[in-house]
Amino acid sequence: MNATTNEARLAVLANSNESVEATAGTRLAQNSLLSELPGVVFGLITLGYVISSLVALA
Repeated sequence: MNATTNEARLAVLANSNESVEATAGTRLAQNSLLSELPGVVFGLITLGYVISSLVALA
């Protein structure tokens, strides 16, 4: 009976470690997106300025 209980505990620990890794990966992806967001906004504003300047010249 004791061996079965230990095996069940090991299985629970393995599952909790997998969920922590998934959470860490999700957090990394969100932080990467947030760090790239200012560059994307700046690029869109610059592109809009260039296009509007070319339209004003025509």
